[in-house]
Order: sequence, then structure tokens, then C-alpha cells
Amino acid sequence: MSNIPEIVVFPRELTGKGAAGRLRKEGMIPSVVYGLDVAPSSISVEPKTIGKILHSEKGLNAVVNLRLDNSDQTRHVMIKDLDRHPVTGRLTHVDFIRVDMDKEVDASIELEISGLPKGVKEGGVLTVVRHDVEVRCLPKFLPGVLKVDVSSLGIDDAKRVSDLPELEGVTYKLDAKRVIAVVHLPSNKNVVDEPEEEEA
Repeated sequence: MSNIPEIVVFPRELTGKGAAGRLRKEGMIPSVVYGLDVAPSSISVEPKTIGKILHSEKGLNAVVNLRLDNSDQTRHVMIKDLDRHPVTGRLTHVDFIRVDMDKEVDASIELEISGLPKGVKEGGVLTVVRHDVEVRCLPKFLPGVLKVDVSSLGIDDAKRVSDLPELEGVTYKLDAKRVIAVVHLPSNKNVVDEPEEEEA
């Protein structure tokens, strides 16, 4: 598992809004690590560390090896949740969840829709029904983003879960018939039939 990146975090002894606020002023992000029936641990992490994870190939589905500063204690984790400031968009809190590399996990994988459907060129409208898909697999098999090319779709054609690529060790949790994207003719809701004039 040498390809799993390591990140360094720092122990956080004081908790609460006041302590968290002071950490943010110091340029750190208050965080919590939980899961696997182990008591939660309060830590702090540098924003640039989280940025590297989010901009990595697997993004939120990346497994990282979390190491406590000045310690040999390590743990495989994933980002479970992120909180951002409603105005600035800056990260304000991060939740990590511990993962067992030998046990399957459930995750949501982003779907990246690409291509201009031929049905749209013929006057149709593309409707994207799903922007992500749920999967189950070992942590090492988690994909990042799944690309879905819809350029071949004609009028009334659809891309379904069954059209997604088969990935090693990955099981799609949704029914294979579930629609991801569909091309259909635009509705004529704005067209109103004029009443016929009465004969004199």
C-alpha cells in the first residue's frame, strides 16, 4: 500500500467553539477522526493538506494514511464530511472516517457527463437524472470520477447504470436499469391552441 499518500495531523486537546475559532485564526482546520468502533479523536490539520487530497485523482474517495505529528501512530482514513464558511467558502471543519483496507466500504462516485448528444443536434433536450452513483468495494478499488459520454444518444435514448464501465472489485448498488441521462423532445407546454371562431 505504498501508493497511499501520508498526511500529518496534530493532536487537539481543547474542543468547543472557542478553541476551534482560535485554531482557524492560526490557519488550522479543526477535525475529528471516528469509525471502526474506536472512540473519536480530535485533531487539527493544515488546509493545504486537505487541498491536496481534494485535488488528487480520487478526490473525496481518496484513502490516506493519517499520521499523528511526532508519532508513529498511523491510520487509514477517508474524508467523510466537509464544512465550509457560507460566505468565503473556506474550510471550517473536516470529518475523517477510519477504514479497514480489508473490508468493503460504500461510497458515492461523481459522474462526469461529457459530449453533445446527436439527439440534441436534432432538436432534443438532454436531461441528466443522476450526478453520482453509489458503489461498494474495498477502499483500494474506489474510483474517483466516472466519465459518461452521452454523444451517441439519439432522441428517446438513455444512458443507464448498466452502461457504466465494469471496474475491478467494484459493485454498483443501483439497479442496472436506473437512468443516468436521457434525450427527449422538448415539451410544447408554451403552445396554446386558439379556440375556433364561432360561425356567424
